Amino acid sequence: MVQKKRTAAQFFDDAETNGLESLIEANINSDKVSKHIESGTEINYNRMLVLWDERNLGASPHDIKTAKHFIEGVVRGSSAGKKEPSMYTMLQKWTDFGAGWKRRPGNDKIPPEVSFYIQTELRKKFNLSTTRRTRHFMTVNHFVIVIKHMWQKDWHQYRHGRILAQDHAAYMLFIYSSARVGEYFESNMRRGSGRGLLYETIDFAVFKNEKGEAEIGVRVTRDAKGFSQTPHKRPQHGMYEDMEPLFANPVLPLLAIALADHAFQDYGSFEEIEAIPPPPDGSLHHLRIRKDMLRIPFFQIVSANGPTGKIHGASSFSNRTVDLGHRAGYEENIGIHDIRREALVKADDNGYSIAERMKFAGHNNADTFGSYAPELSTVDGMASYWNKKRRTVHLEGFRGLSLHHHPQLLQSLPAKVEANLDNCADFVSINKEIEILGEKLRGITLEDEAQPARARREELYWRKRQLVSEELSKWQQIQPRKIASNTEDEAPQVASLPSYFNRIRRLDPPRDRLASLLFLNVPLRSVQGRNALQAMITLCKENPRVAYRPSLRPEKGRCPVPQCARDMDRISIGDRWEHIYRCHKGDLERKYGFAELCFQCDEWITSEAGWFEHCQRHLTDLETLPVQCNPLIFRRTLATAGQCLFCLFDLKLSPTKRFHQFFVKQSWKEHLQEHFWHLEDRYNRSMEAGESKVVPCPDPRCALSFDSIQDLQCHCQDLHCVERIKLDPIKRRRLTRQSSLNVKAFLGASVKLEHHCDLLNGESPYKHVNETMDTPMLETLGIIVPTGPVRLEDGNGLSQSYSLPSIDSIANQEKRSLPAASFTGSESPLSSIDWISDETTLDSLTPASLVNSDLPLSIDPRLLNESDPQPIILPS
Repeated sequence: MVQKKRTAAQFFDDAETNGLESLIEANINSDKVSKHIESGTEINYNRMLVLWDERNLGASPHDIKTAKHFIEGVVRGSSAGKKEPSMYTMLQKWTDFGAGWKRRPGNDKIPPEVSFYIQTELRKKFNLSTTRRTRHFMTVNHFVIVIKHMWQKDWHQYRHGRILAQDHAAYMLFIYSSARVGEYFESNMRRGSGRGLLYETIDFAVFKNEKGEAEIGVRVTRDAKGFSQTPHKRPQHGMYEDMEPLFANPVLPLLAIALADHAFQDYGSFEEIEAIPPPPDGSLHHLRIRKDMLRIPFFQIVSANGPTGKIHGASSFSNRTVDLGHRAGYEENIGIHDIRREALVKADDNGYSIAERMKFAGHNNADTFGSYAPELSTVDGMASYWNKKRRTVHLEGFRGLSLHHHPQLLQSLPAKVEANLDNCADFVSINKEIEILGEKLRGITLEDEAQPARARREELYWRKRQLVSEELSKWQQIQPRKIASNTEDEAPQVASLPSYFNRIRRLDPPRDRLASLLFLNVPLRSVQGRNALQAMITLCKENPRVAYRPSLRPEKGRCPVPQCARDMDRISIGDRWEHIYRCHKGDLERKYGFAELCFQCDEWITSEAGWFEHCQRHLTDLETLPVQCNPLIFRRTLATAGQCLFCLFDLKLSPTKRFHQFFVKQSWKEHLQEHFWHLEDRYNRSMEAGESKVVPCPDPRCALSFDSIQDLQCHCQDLHCVERIKLDPIKRRRLTRQSSLNVKAFLGASVKLEHHCDLLNGESPYKHVNETMDTPMLETLGIIVPTGPVRLEDGNGLSQSYSLPSIDSIANQEKRSLPAASFTGSESPLSSIDWISDETTLDSLTPASLVNSDLPLSIDPRLLNESDPQPIILPS
């Protein structure tokens, strides 16, 4: 039965029945209603309204004199301690104030006179800048440079590998959809809203392509600007799998993230999705998202433990993009709008209609596109005049000139500049105050009393970073821009950061594989494509706290040596790699009598002859020798062992000595310090003799010489990562005294022996506490040391325990006397004796003085009697 049409009286009777109150009783006022604004926009409005209320409470901006005085105050306040603001910034502030004022009840729209005042009188009075920020275009060439740097060169250590995958996926979406940054990430203007790309606004499907094959497609819906009230009109963008090279394939990172999150309801792996047959023509097989995942953000904040479920903010992603651009060698700040601008220009160049372009851009007004168009005319005037075919190949290149890339842009200060900065007055005063604050904090026990000192110290550290940043910017500006044909292969001026990834990449297998695979021209369903997808899934899911070398990996969470098989979780996180190294080395030594790991090849050598040959092979082929020589730690594991820049190229030394590997940075630095000290001695003697002296770099590949030791040190820091060592004569005398021995040999003569680095072909016969001879070296000299409680540390800083029999028992073995030794260490039982005179006899030393000591041991090989192979062991 057809329902009769209600009269107006009946209609409102029904409304009153449903709760409609009378006009008098209704809780409704007569205020104007303004359209909804985002929270960030409201903050900007309120900021200006608060300034007005505190300065001109009760006044009206319709009073032109008051309004002019107010905006002049805003100009003066904005420029306090900073460069003069631009005219456009002041116009925006006044616009914000006017919009906020109009939204207040009873207020009318402010007339435009003050805007004209800013553009005329105020601009001249304060010399307000009218220069617009240069518009940048992220052309294909620039994008490839940035992506290659991100995967193949970047030294930045992200808190989790998923951040790399998310950033790559985001760049794909921005390029292929021309979106604004706040449409996939939470915009600053929508802070706290949770709006952005959610799993419910991204769809995965399989369709039948033109070749009749199954292909994966992705559709994303942008939370576009200006569409908050009309979500059904938000722009959508379709993307597909068939795109090479792999880094340009949007499906790869998007699918990797979804699989890592277990987002699909019916599919858990790529193999299952790959097995889906091509659907009938025109239809799609939808890969449904789990219902509990629909409201989860696709781009999430990632902690060290993985995704947090909270939406990622636009500002932090934008800042990360700017930093990535700088590390890739760009002077300008690269922004997401640079990508959007180039995408829209390309859409226009490719002949899409105005309606298509507006939908692609998310514009409601066709005229808005004009603000994205470059100033460069696309008309080929030459071809047009001479009736030739139009050329466009040069247009993209000229757009790209808006961004300036320098492949060798300085990323840190050269050592010489850094040394000069350290000695400048500001730096010296800051360092002195920091030192005073440190001493003060050590004497404070109450947290409340320590807080001001800590805050001040943090402020000083920040100031130091600012000084370094300002100095680096100056040097980047004056850095030569002449580009050679082989610029990409040219060694950077300061190598520590650009060389980082190549030195640690084997310890980060997923990223190592992606750095190679992503730039192959292969489809996603190829072997390489599947491997790249799996590597990116691993990157999203795993974030190991310890990076193990391929040759030193645990098995099922345990030490791989069967005799040990200790649970890694029961070992301190910083000791795990060393535990496996020691166990593996000991196990191989028991089997073969010798074991040495080449940290450069990651290969175990199990014979002395084999190690000799292996070292010789590296030394013969200079290209296999490292340019950067410092020991490098990555995720609490030694990625590359340190090596001596001087010994590597010293032909007088044996190959094993030249290729000696240092595991501990301090031992490596002390060894190099000895070389620089003796180099300085020779240099000073030459200068005193009136000889001209140049100091060559020990590495013949450099083919450089320097006028001073300091210049050589700066070169070694910049290129070889050997930190500058201050050649302090006082410290040198103290260390020399500590390592000296005065020995009475009882072989018919008294001999005083001093510690000199040039003995034993440059190898010191005496070692400090952290630089004693290791067991293989002792065995090479024919020395046998029984195991026991005495601790022996090798040149790498690794230690083992040994026992030393009493002096009497050693002396009785060969019925002869041993040399006495002097002690200078405070732990020594003979610490009161600085030197032992020539009259000192063996009787003056008790057996307990050596047996009960916990001192490291070393040996003077020159005390070995060729006719008597029994070694003489001395306390160091």
